[in-house]
Amino acid sequence: MSAGRVVAVIDVGSNSVRLLVTRQLTASAFEVVDEESFDARLGEGHQGGLLSAEGMERGVAAMRLVSQVAAAYQPSAIVVAGTEALRRASNAPRFLETVRRETGLGIHVLSGEEEAFASFLGVVNSTSLRDGCIIDIGGGSLEVIEVEGREFRRSRSAPLGAIYATETYFRADPPAPRDVRALRKAARQQLAGVAPNETLFGVGGAVRNLARIIRLRRRYPLRRLHGLILTRPEVRRLAQELATMDREARRRIPGVSGARIDTLPAAAVVIDEAMEVLGAATLSVSGQGLREGLTWQEMLGPDAVLPDVRAASIAGLARANGVDVSAAEPVVVAANGLFEATQPLHHLNGPARDLLLAAARLAGIGMHIDYYNRDRHAGYLVHSGDLHGFSHREIVLLGELVRCADSGTPDFTAFKSIVEVDDARMAGMLVPLLGAARAIRRRSPSPVRETRLALKGASLTVVLRAAAPVDAEVVALERQQRRFESALKAKLVVSARA
Repeated sequence: MSAGRVVAVIDVGSNSVRLLVTRQLTASAFEVVDEESFDARLGEGHQGGLLSAEGMERGVAAMRLVSQVAAAYQPSAIVVAGTEALRRASNAPRFLETVRRETGLGIHVLSGEEEAFASFLGVVNSTSLRDGCIIDIGGGSLEVIEVEGREFRRSRSAPLGAIYATETYFRADPPAPRDVRALRKAARQQLAGVAPNETLFGVGGAVRNLARIIRLRRRYPLRRLHGLILTRPEVRRLAQELATMDREARRRIPGVSGARIDTLPAAAVVIDEAMEVLGAATLSVSGQGLREGLTWQEMLGPDAVLPDVRAASIAGLARANGVDVSAAEPVVVAANGLFEATQPLHHLNGPARDLLLAAARLAGIGMHIDYYNRDRHAGYLVHSGDLHGFSHREIVLLGELVRCADSGTPDFTAFKSIVEVDDARMAGMLVPLLGAARAIRRRSPSPVRETRLALKGASLTVVLRAAAPVDAEVVALERQQRRFESALKAKLVVSARA
């Protein structure tokens, strides 16, 4: 898939028909240019192994809509995938033929293994997951996927999707306690034999909806759901609460999706039981799943596992905001040199270095919005942009580093619930190093050919060797001097040699 290529992916699920349109940014990154979801409820009333006439009618109408939106982008490929509802229904061929006749699109009905692998790709290419488990709950089924060394190991599909569980077990609204117990028992039986795993990631609209409710209740300072960590007590309390409310009461809960008012209680119970069976104290939310996994397969081929999620994401975010990551590499090299030279002063570790170098690559992303407020916009883009592989804490730290890249002091007042005790000190040490690195590479292309750094006692000498005058770089470094000396308690001495 070449840079700039547009791909549309349509997920024909039991609950909704969802469209994702992406444009490739680099060899290993894409940006979302459009997204649409229609509450088709194709799997609703799926009794006796048949799709209902009403469900098929809604599904065809949704396919007409998403196909029109997708076609507007003139994509190089339209990938259409069907999941559990179409796998189970004996009359699914009639629906597939109607869709082909009315839209010209053929739907590939994924096997359970294909669906699980695509969801795996969506998660593993957008998170730090290396070893653990993924649960993907849709309308018809629950997929449990085991991951080892960032590789797909095995999966299990269970008929525990939000629509299926609601129609099979909940006969009243709110459900009777015995029906809730029956669903919990069924979930435990279906998941019996799955190996316990403390590291658990969740995918699907129901997971995101629970996360949105919990985020609002926490008054969480970040709006991102991707990467949000839900605790077992939070999930259990919410599942119990939803199961005791009727439809009207659920509607009034802040954050509840209108399309999930009827099915969220059953989905929450299933998620809660999955956490119990797996022995997971937390559930990490992934905002990327099946559709993104199918996009990766279209971009990179069938296996499509990224070698480095963070590097790919940084390059993509930079490219999306008009920054060439390769052009920022001299700043990265300078920042790394400064970090190593001042190690006896700051005593920071490898993860701190990684954050510094990531900030060096991203510090210019606010430039195209407004030069005069570029640092503030850079911080905002880090917080809200498509940045993957970083925890919420790391994103907050990165946001402050790029916001204070040239001036200012990191301020974590609004993020006390996310950062750790020593983070303010760490960021306070890193921002003058980032500012000094950007000063050394004040111009691009830079006349600086070599930077020599020498720490002697409480004094760091920076010698710039260049083939042309570097007055601008010397002045830029001198502007960083006060901040450097205040944070690191060492004198900064700058000189230049031809």
